[in-house]
Formats: sequence, structure tokens, C-alpha cells
Amino acid sequence: MIETLALNQNWAKLTPWLGIISTILLFSYTNIHEPIFWALVNIPFYLFHQTEEHYIPGGFKNFVNRKILKLPENQESLTDIKIFWVNILLVWLAFAIFGALSFINIGFGLVLIAFSAINCFLHIIQVIHYRAWNPGSFIASFQFIGCIYAGYFITKSDSLTNPISWWIGVIIFSVVSHIIMIKKVKQ
Repeated sequence: MIETLALNQNWAKLTPWLGIISTILLFSYTNIHEPIFWALVNIPFYLFHQTEEHYIPGGFKNFVNRKILKLPENQESLTDIKIFWVNILLVWLAFAIFGALSFINIGFGLVLIAFSAINCFLHIIQVIHYRAWNPGSFIASFQFIGCIYAGYFITKSDSLTNPISWWIGVIIFSVVSHIIMIKKVKQ
């Protein structure tokens, strides 16, 4: 089953629908004046981002293998299986856990924001470096702006206690998780 979901990023065919559903749920049960809205807004954003990255088979995978890693056409370092595990285990498991924990303490919502902001920033840097669009960079541009505002909104809210400690921990977690993802891709 995992091979079927991973092949040609079949799992990504669910992302636009899950993005729509999560957007509807977000607006139905929260509002833009609440910190929890800004903590969770990256869930639909990230689903739409992944739609852009992976819905068309080979999109981001080919960009990484050909443009970044400069591998010949018949070689892959970033494979469908790696993309599946990175996105399902590293991204969506973390998003589910920290999204749920955000209801207990809004500081956990900063993980979704910082993780997304770093990912978006990497896409934007790739656009500048390669002077070309890469799969995921269009949504990432809007999501990055949303992350900045979300981080500001939550930090300024009365719901977050000890924001400096939260931001230090969240940034460390987000940077380390991106290093793990990048190393996994290059294996």
C-alpha cells in the first residue's frame, strides 16, 4: 500500500481536497482574531503548498534531482518513497501533534509557523539562486508572509507566556527537522 501511495506521489492527490476541508474547518471553528487561528492556518497553507510541489508527478522531485543535485536523467537521490516518508512522517505527524498541542498551549502553534516559514524561505532562496520558479514556490511566497504575521500575532497575544523561550525552542526544532529532511533527501 505504501508503494502505491508513494508511486508518482499518489498521496498528493489528496492534498487539494484536504486543504479545502481544513480551510473550511479552520474558518468554521476559529476566527482571525484568535491566536489558535494563526497557529493552525499553516495546515491548509501547507496542504496547498504540497499540492503545488507534488500533485503533478515528478515536480519537486525532478527539480531537486536535476537542478539542485545535478543528477543525470536516469539517477534519483530524492525518490517517491523518500518524499512519502518525509512528508507523512516528518511533516504531517509533526503538524498533527503540534496542531493538537496548540489547543493546550498556543506556544506549540509556533512550531507550525516556524517550520513553515523556514520551508517557505528555502523555496524563495531557490527561486533567487536558480532564477527560476520551483514547485512549491508560488504558495510559499504567500505562506511566508502569513507566517510572519502569524508569529507576530501569537507573540503579541496574551495567550503566549515567555515568548523568547518558546521562539528559541521552536527555531531549534524547526532548523533541526529541516536538516534531518535535507540529509534524508541526499542519502
